[in-house]
Order: sequence, then C-alpha cells, then structure tokens
Amino acid sequence: MRTLALASFLCAACHGGSSSTSGFGGGAAASATAGAPEPPGMTTSTSTGEPTTSATSSEASSSSSSSTSTSTTSTPLGVKFDLGAPPDLGAPVGCKSGELEFSYIWISNSPEGTVSKIDTKTRTEVARYRTGPEGGPDPSRTSVNLRGDVAVVNRAGSITKIFARHADCVDHDGSGTIDTSTGAGDVLGWGADECVVWNTPLQPAARPAAWTSGTQTVDGDGCTTHVDPEVWTSAPDGLGNATVYLLRGDDGTIVASTMLPGVDGGFGVYGGAVDANNDFWGAAWSTGPLVHVRKDDLTYEIIQVPDPTQSFFTVYGFTVDHAGRPWVGGQNTLQRYDPTTATWTQAVLPADYTSLSRGMQEDAKGHLWVAALAQGILRVDTDSATFVELIDSSALVNLHYPAGISVDVDGQVWMVDTDANGAHVVDPDTHAVQFVGGLNGPYTYSDMTGWALKNVVGAPEG
Repeated sequence: MRTLALASFLCAACHGGSSSTSGFGGGAAASATAGAPEPPGMTTSTSTGEPTTSATSSEASSSSSSSTSTSTTSTPLGVKFDLGAPPDLGAPVGCKSGELEFSYIWISNSPEGTVSKIDTKTRTEVARYRTGPEGGPDPSRTSVNLRGDVAVVNRAGSITKIFARHADCVDHDGSGTIDTSTGAGDVLGWGADECVVWNTPLQPAARPAAWTSGTQTVDGDGCTTHVDPEVWTSAPDGLGNATVYLLRGDDGTIVASTMLPGVDGGFGVYGGAVDANNDFWGAAWSTGPLVHVRKDDLTYEIIQVPDPTQSFFTVYGFTVDHAGRPWVGGQNTLQRYDPTTATWTQAVLPADYTSLSRGMQEDAKGHLWVAALAQGILRVDTDSATFVELIDSSALVNLHYPAGISVDVDGQVWMVDTDANGAHVVDPDTHAVQFVGGLNGPYTYSDMTGWALKNVVGAPEG
C-alpha cells in the first residue's frame, strides 16, 4: 500500500498563484491576483484486477437570512448557432432531435491554465482550451450542464464557459470555419478559440462551480430538453465571508448574489453542488460550515459540521447524492447531512481507513466513490452509509496523489491523480483499470462529466 504523509500533502498544497486580467474583446476587464491554490499528448495504459492559510472559519449554528441581489455583465463573445458543423457530443438519446448523450470529462490542467476535454468512450483528449487571460488563470473546478457545456472556475478570480458542441460555437471572424482546439497540442491563445463563450471576473480564490438543470421543456418533436441553465459559483471577500453568485448561463451575467457571514476557511465555499430544487449546497475548507442557498429567494442556512475525529481537516471533499443529501469528506472520516431531519450520519468505515476524503461522486447504483488521499478509491453505499470496498495501489499501479472523482455516461469511475498527470479509470464491476495520461498537474474535483447534476435532478433523456 502506498502511503502519503499529511505533511507531504500540506507542502504540495502550497503552490502560489499569479495575477490575471479577465474579459474578452474590448469588454470590461477586472484585475485579480490568485490566492494559494491546491496541490497541483494523451497516453493510456491498462491493468486489470492546499492551502497556505491555516485559519479556521467561524462555525455557526443553523440560521436563515435574507440575501442581496445584484446584476452585472460579463464580456461574452456573442451567440450564433447552427453553423452546419456536426455536433460532437455523442449519439442522440431517445428522440431524434432530443438532448445528446454527453460523453466527455473536463479536467483542469492547473499549472498551464488550460482545461482538457476528454472523450470518455475512446479515452482520448479531443481539445484543450485556455480558461482565462494569459499569465496564469489557475483553473480548478469544472461543472458540466445537461447540454454538455462546461463552466471552469479559475482560482485567480474568474469563471469561463466553453461549448461542448461545435455546432454551438461562433464564427467571430467570418472565416467560414470554427477556430478551435482539436487536441492537446494546438491550444489557441486567449480569446482566439471560438468555442470559448464568456469569462466573468470574480474575487481571487474563487472555487466551486455548479450548474442548475435549467427549465425542462418539450420541443416540437416531443423530446424533453432543458433550456436557460444558470451556474452557481462563490468567492471569499477577504474579510472572513463568502459571496455566492448565480450567473446566467448564456452570457455569464451575474443575476443574483448573497453574502454568507463568517464562511471563510481561507477560500470561502470550497466545494459546491446543487439539489433537485437547484439550490446551492457547499462547504468551507478545513472545518466548515456547510451552507445551503435557496435558488428561489437566495435565503440561506449556515450549518455546523461535526468534527468526529478532532482533525483540522474536517471538510475537503463534497457532493450531493440522489436524495439531496450533502456529503462531506475529511481526514479519516466521511459524513452525510440529511436536510429533512437536520441530522448528520457518520459513514461506517474500516479502522484502517486513514485517508483524507477528497473528490467524490455517486453512481447510478447509489454508491459513493471517493478519492482517498494516500490509499486509492473508497466506495460507500449512500443509503446505509456503510463501507463497500477500497480499491488501493495494488490495482491503481500509477497511484500518486488522488484528487477528484467523477462518473461518466457509461458508469465508469474516473479519479484524477495530480502528481501522476492523468486519471485512473475504473470499471466498477470488473475492477479493470486504465490510466489516461498526458495531463499537466490536474486537480479538478467537481462534477467533471455532468453526471452528478443529472443524477440529483433526475433529468430524463430525450
């Protein structure tokens, strides 16, 4: 079993950020300096079988408060559709003109300021995009909506949307073709890739991203689709509070925001996800609290996170399961919050589980997969909160530094490995493992495929 000392984790977590200017083509720009980020050609191999701030946040008991709404505009590249290029998001599902099956995972290459778009079926990288202005946007969290488009949050202080389908990209220069990346080796300069839609400035040290499902509708062919999704994000204000933002998905305009007093941890809200109501849930790094922001009116709850193991790392990994229950991972622990009863449940884990529970996501069978720093991949039943298995270094032969977990359209489990510069892809039934390499300091630990959103809102296909 490969072991990693917590001290090594802390050291690797202390890479510095850099300054960045956000904005497209003559639009309003904002300058931001990055906070301390987390630890930081496609190749495959197959086998079978952060932070510099150590202050803890103020923890509050559950409370509710009104919010403040704001409206500000980002700098979009414009919108134009139906350029004739075939969509690249997979085969139609259910209806001939319904939503397409999304089969991509989007993984941030934090040190180089890019995000990789990887075909989960072929395990090949099909595009790589800059995520912010030249000079170090420092991308981290990625969130995929029900159309397959991605929102990428840059730690330097901005959020960027990228189209998944070439048919949606915009021919800004009128050349008759879409100028865009076709792989890891042809990353275009900032503002040159016509599949990058908009970039909205945020405060430095921004972290979470979580799309809403949008409005469900039925098109002329009787096919179910979702329109007008919005995206949640958050950033600290440097005064010990966090601001949660709701942005319009089409152009990145901030349509509403609310300030959460005392939610800090050095990075504000660290991980985030939505429930079936499209409410935002998140948790502050290290000690909490857990937060809940209601989409309808932006009122909120601030909920203390228990510390069962008396560890500084009570909070790291985060997700919301199919029943709308937030899960919080910490050092040697994993716990679930039930909003209907306002109670916490500690997952029953084996005595030799000594990992920091980082990125996590539930699959279609109700199993939660967790990136276990030091040990591999943890599997837990979400309803009973009991241990199922631990897939360790005997199977994950290239295991170095587990970060994020996501489930793809075929139910395969992807675990991003920062120091291995790639991802381990595990078949949950056979335990066959493939390593997909060629990345650069990948860190992403959020809804990289869009499966978590689809799982929690129960979105129909076609």
